[in-house]
Amino acid sequence: MANNIDDAQAELDSVEAELEMVELQISELLEKQTKLNSRKNKLLQILEGACSSVQPSGSSKPPKPSFSKQDLQHYEESDFSWSKEVQAKLCNVFQLSKFRPLQRAAINLSMSGKDLFLVMPTGRGKSLCYQLPALCSKGFTLVIAPLVSLVEDQLMYLKSINVPAVTLNASSTKEDSKQLLAGMTDKNSPFKLLYVTPEKIAKSKLLMSKLEKAYNMGLLARIAVDEVHCCSQWGHDFRPDYKLLGILKRQFPKVPLVGLTATATSNVLKDCQKILCVQEPITLTAPFNRPNLYYEVRFKHNEDCTHQIAELIRERYKNQSGIVYVFSQKDAEVVATDLQKRNILAQPYHASMEPSDKSLVHQRWSSKKIQVVVATVAFGMGIDKADVRFVIHHTISKSIENYYQESGRAGRDDGSADYCIVFFGFADIFRISTMVVMENTGQQKLQNMVAYCQNVDRCRRAMMAIHFDEVWNDDECNQMCDVCRHGNDYITTDITKHARDVVAIVEMASSMDEKLTPLKVCDAWMGKGPAKHRKTIKVTSLSRVEVESIIIHLLLHGYFSEDFSFTPYTTHFYLKLGRKAALLKNGNHSITMKMRRVMSHATDETQEEVETALIVSNMAVQRHNKTKIHKNHQNMEKRLAQNHIESLASEASEYVKPTSVFEVDVEVNLVEEQNCASEEEKGLKNSPEQQSSSPKRRQKQLLTRNCAANADQTKTDLVSAPSELSIISAAAVEELHHLRSYYSKQLRRINCISHEHLQSSQPGMLTCMREPFKSLRFPLRTTIARGARKLWTRVSMRRKLIQ
Repeated sequence: MANNIDDAQAELDSVEAELEMVELQISELLEKQTKLNSRKNKLLQILEGACSSVQPSGSSKPPKPSFSKQDLQHYEESDFSWSKEVQAKLCNVFQLSKFRPLQRAAINLSMSGKDLFLVMPTGRGKSLCYQLPALCSKGFTLVIAPLVSLVEDQLMYLKSINVPAVTLNASSTKEDSKQLLAGMTDKNSPFKLLYVTPEKIAKSKLLMSKLEKAYNMGLLARIAVDEVHCCSQWGHDFRPDYKLLGILKRQFPKVPLVGLTATATSNVLKDCQKILCVQEPITLTAPFNRPNLYYEVRFKHNEDCTHQIAELIRERYKNQSGIVYVFSQKDAEVVATDLQKRNILAQPYHASMEPSDKSLVHQRWSSKKIQVVVATVAFGMGIDKADVRFVIHHTISKSIENYYQESGRAGRDDGSADYCIVFFGFADIFRISTMVVMENTGQQKLQNMVAYCQNVDRCRRAMMAIHFDEVWNDDECNQMCDVCRHGNDYITTDITKHARDVVAIVEMASSMDEKLTPLKVCDAWMGKGPAKHRKTIKVTSLSRVEVESIIIHLLLHGYFSEDFSFTPYTTHFYLKLGRKAALLKNGNHSITMKMRRVMSHATDETQEEVETALIVSNMAVQRHNKTKIHKNHQNMEKRLAQNHIESLASEASEYVKPTSVFEVDVEVNLVEEQNCASEEEKGLKNSPEQQSSSPKRRQKQLLTRNCAANADQTKTDLVSAPSELSIISAAAVEELHHLRSYYSKQLRRINCISHEHLQSSQPGMLTCMREPFKSLRFPLRTTIARGARKLWTRVSMRRKLIQ
């Protein structure tokens, strides 16, 4: 009887586990069905012509035919009563000869008293759509702007073209505020544009009373809400005063409202319509694409990528203006200081700075007295500087909307090849995740941004188009993103086995009531975790970049999920099993992932960096051969060996990973006779041919003879890699992993030799001269070069000291 009960219980547990997996599969399929149906409906609407570039928003029902394409064509014409004045102001004040697409229609709609939402890419002239009508209307236009930097930028520009504009904010003096409030009810208004923040509208009853008087006098011409998407994104999160802007339309119903944005989706616009209490606004939407911007994602090889940014600015953007966006105020200060140390004129900009200091940085950057602004999100929105040639993200943005907005600061003059580069680091994901944990949709938006960076097979613009509900043809990119430019440089890999291994690590920690951060999961999987766990963990032979990519993939697809822990001082991010983790127990379940052929940055600079490492090593050999070996040489080698003995294994593993497409045949030989080099040198000096040659030529001849003399010596245990340039294919991955393991074992063996052996060694000398080294001539000062030189020098010293 007992056996029957046990059997029944075991079978029941098995059935329940199988039912759970079936439910997960059903949920997954239903989710996929919903997405496909949604996409199908959108494509059908586009094919049927139901979705035009102009349609009223605010309802999930099909758009009403109250504003058709014929109406749009009507407002694109120039036969209105104000058309001549508008054209004259455009030419004489703004110094423009013609309108950009949708600008004329937006201005005519605003002048006609219509409520309008204008969705237009950054740099396409949204501000003109309320600035020009303000000059052609009686009274003044109220502009609600989200950031001080935006207001300052607008005021500087308007002042330069003699347009009267003022601002009322916390830094305004009492005298300025009094004069400004009085001007609001002056029939001969001394200004045409009044800029305020949402907080001023919500908290200043005096301002509201003056606005009401101006409205009754017919002096409040229109209300413009710049960056209107902030009403939805910030109003629900950390700027609740945005949700109070609906009072404007309720109190002043006859005043037309213009909402302007570059990043709003249809859902965001619907939310903005409710918050602002706009009944049936007309929405004009321009294509999101900026054809002159080149989008690129680079992987961080370490947490500090400032040196990569500095090299990029010095080599490609000398004397050209740009912005570097960072994660935090501290990062802004640190990165700006590091760039200054590298002779780049850079200044930080963040919310904690004094208003006068922020204004000074902004003005100096606008006038090209400094080259780079290192800024948080507090800088950039609405900045109208035409010649920004690059926007670099030191850390990923928290959403695709933010990234599109921030990267859109580049190339507003339609200059070609303006670069928008984001550095994608594994640890940055979780720093930002803890920052947006309190936001309603923060985690989902961040995951969309991570998916954008993790993507290796789809056009960057296509990823943005999906987010902004637009259809995109990849051919229109014209190779203006790294994915389209580098082609199909990826492979599709089955990572099911790897997924089971890493999920087992998190599952084991959970069973022991332990929590693991993503970084600790990486370390444990690579055999670097606590000793008590190493016996039960299947250590992977994958590289660090591959391990991180797989963990990110599993997190994005629901096999892992976030687990936040709050302390009085910070928020911690831990990994826990996701809703799909149970599917891995099914032997038929598989996971595939698209990965780069080489898990490193595939750019034009990669070849330069690797080959630069080789030529620098060659130069190091020359200096070693030229230097006389004296009695202090042995002591120096011993001291270096002791200082770096602990860091050899970790550093070696970083440099011997097969992360580059270039592999070079390298041999390390030992020259143990002290006067070998001196005799060769002496023979060369006595040669008549050598006496007339240059020092560099003599060094080259000396090195060639040394290598010929050592050709018959026993080779070291470090095996040579293929000397041909090759692309790492799927078939070669396993072989490369074995090669990497061999290197690691040899280096660990060297590192484990006792100090007694090192003390009794003889001085030696490094020779690394092979044919691939001779033909390489590239610039110096790269991190890979310094690392390679340092590594090879240390390995050589240890081997000769051991022997």
